[in-house]
Amino acid sequence: MRIDLSGRTALVTGGAGGIGRVTAAFLAEAGARVIIADINLPGAEAAAADLRDASALRCDLADPSSVAETCARIEADYGGADIVFNNAGIIAYRQGIGAVTTEEWDLVVDVNLRGPFLLCQGLMEGMKRRRGGRIINSSSLAARVGGIEAGIHYSASKAGLLGLTRTLAKEGGPFGITANAIAPGIIETDPVRKQISGHEDSYVTGIPLQRLGKPEDVANAVLFLASPLAAYITGIVLDINGGLYMG
Repeated sequence: MRIDLSGRTALVTGGAGGIGRVTAAFLAEAGARVIIADINLPGAEAAAADLRDASALRCDLADPSSVAETCARIEADYGGADIVFNNAGIIAYRQGIGAVTTEEWDLVVDVNLRGPFLLCQGLMEGMKRRRGGRIINSSSLAARVGGIEAGIHYSASKAGLLGLTRTLAKEGGPFGITANAIAPGIIETDPVRKQISGHEDSYVTGIPLQRLGKPEDVANAVLFLASPLAAYITGIVLDINGGLYMG
């Protein structure tokens, strides 16, 4: 069965590269009109140029005024978003609670948790008026088991997204809006490759499927949750980790 998202507008944050860029391509291939929002506007524009019916916006999730402007433009120029994939985030590798400064804590939590909250706050009323929508929040394995190498602020922010997701699912349900979270494990993106360089085998050994995840593995899950196939699924956390964590 081919997933058809024709007539749907999908927002992908952090879509200039990595998981976001691949997911934007999958959504576009399924027929969605895609808006790529990223703090890196040239990167977002380059990603959009590769897709059919896609556009780019600059959005700084650490800046509430930038998020508000993004929401206003999406409502005014596109009639709102039918699908919101809150993918953008910061990962900070820190060992121990004492290694995290107040300033870094605030930045990571602002981008990873407050940013998605503000985007949903700005776009969900439109979804309610249109009686439908899909929200997919990108959490992490670190939210499920605690951070190992990722800092405590990263783990806490991604755990906060799970509570946000479940609350949005309860609020949005009567309006036909679903809200779900994904929790990727060790996915081969540039930051992860840099962090595990030279030690890949030790990570793979602990994964039952005996390989690292690929951005395409995550994009497929997001595509499913954004599609009519997931119309009766809301408030869940979908683990994408090759069996590394089985909750």
